[in-house]
Amino acid sequence: MTKQLLTSAVLSCLTLIGYAQPTNIYQPNGSTTNFGKVTSDSLNYYVVNYPALTLMKIDGSNVSTLVTTLTVDPFQTMIWNNGKGIYPVANGSPFKLFDGSTASDITGGQLPMAGYTGDKVILGDYFHKGNFTYFRTTDKIYKTDYTSASSIQTLAVKENAGFGGGINEMQYTKNSIIYWEVTTSTVAPPQLKRIDLNTGNITKIDSSSTGTYDYGTVYNNEYYYCTPYGPGSVGVSKVYKVSDNGTKTVLYTETASNKHLVRLIGVTPNGVIALMSTVSSGSEYVSINGGVATSLNFNTVANSRPCGNVGVGTSRTTNSLVYFVTLDTLYTVNSSSKALWVTNGTLAGTKKVFGGTPTTFEADGLTPQFQGNAEHCGNDLFFNGKNGANAKRLIYVNGSNYNVTTYPIGTGVTTQPSFRKTANGITLIAAPLPTSSAEKAVYKVNCSTLSGIEENSLNQITFEVFPNPSNGQITIKLTENIGSIKLTVLNLLGEIVYSKKFKEQTTTLNLNLKTGLYFVSIDNNGQKTTRKIIVE
Repeated sequence: MTKQLLTSAVLSCLTLIGYAQPTNIYQPNGSTTNFGKVTSDSLNYYVVNYPALTLMKIDGSNVSTLVTTLTVDPFQTMIWNNGKGIYPVANGSPFKLFDGSTASDITGGQLPMAGYTGDKVILGDYFHKGNFTYFRTTDKIYKTDYTSASSIQTLAVKENAGFGGGINEMQYTKNSIIYWEVTTSTVAPPQLKRIDLNTGNITKIDSSSTGTYDYGTVYNNEYYYCTPYGPGSVGVSKVYKVSDNGTKTVLYTETASNKHLVRLIGVTPNGVIALMSTVSSGSEYVSINGGVATSLNFNTVANSRPCGNVGVGTSRTTNSLVYFVTLDTLYTVNSSSKALWVTNGTLAGTKKVFGGTPTTFEADGLTPQFQGNAEHCGNDLFFNGKNGANAKRLIYVNGSNYNVTTYPIGTGVTTQPSFRKTANGITLIAAPLPTSSAEKAVYKVNCSTLSGIEENSLNQITFEVFPNPSNGQITIKLTENIGSIKLTVLNLLGEIVYSKKFKEQTTTLNLNLKTGLYFVSIDNNGQKTTRKIIVE
């Protein structure tokens, strides 16, 4: 009852919005518009108009602003943050750095020459914290604030150069970068490492000498993974959790002599979702909670539960569901037919959303490590794929009733849509309606919160919150001194996680909150205003 009253209080000062429908927000030249590379920072979306090569920033209010004009369309990944960026122009040429006013070559050895091999490419798992961007190649992990080439710092370098492999995954929590480093040498097995973002210190979390490696996932500011891997780990597979400060905890050990973990699919409040293989029998999906693995499919295709060893899944810090792709149980084990499934970590909450033959079904990019093809609005899911037709579609899955809506804005597009999540919603590129040409437009889906809450800007109190995003330390500045103020901070469920009364025009808060989206509400004798904040 308390939670219900709190949620009602939130809705009294916030406005509910509908966010399922994609809206065309940028198409300056009608159906003739085309775009080069795209990227985003925490708040903005960046797109290169092609062939004009004008780089445009689209902010949370859908206002487009010219950042600069490029000499060429970046031929691989570019990164931009707060109107500054780094981008490659040609194979064998220096990367360019734009400091907000001028573009210059990075020639001082801070980055390699751009190229087609992994050690010369900025990979897509870059991320931003305030003015800083963290990014990697397969050889190094970097940090920059774009002020100059000398601002590019090397945070980590792969070990055992010459043995092949490299840095194959980078994920992050509030105070950590977690990454896998892989070599082809038997004397240097795969290693999971952590960079402390406060000190820069690198520590080794794990090293597996059995089997291969697989990706982990971040959920609620903690990293989950399983090791060792492969058939050689029968009877000794484990699931681990790494806290934000780097503490490793064993969540589960599979000791059966005929079983081993294959990979983690995602994490829900009800358990860690993993794919388990039983020697000579097949694979099953399990939910691990409290040291117990509960089967979600009974290891058979003769029922309505998922089966197979595909295991492409995803989860995010703000949603309670895991969507994943595996075999469609209406077909045989050896069939190439697959389905999109969803689970909340319980047997009753594991359901097939839709599926079919390869000509009618496809779901791209559901792994959290590879950005650009799928994104969440809370429990809702948007992704690029097929649903009953032999053409790409934008597909929306409602996270409450699992209804599927198909938007035909991918028709005729040869380059796959690019999805990027900012604090203001999912932004993507697709073909403009109703044309089927290969020209594109920028679309946006508003999905500010789990319940679709949007700021109410009609109230009388005005105030600033900065920095935003922040690490939890924020400053509240009222535009005028209006006496006693009640301040509350609420999470996505409408629960109060922090409250304070103050009289000063400016006050600083030190919030000890997990990474995520929150709402700061100011109340002055019944006059209320609410602003979104992001804690990283």
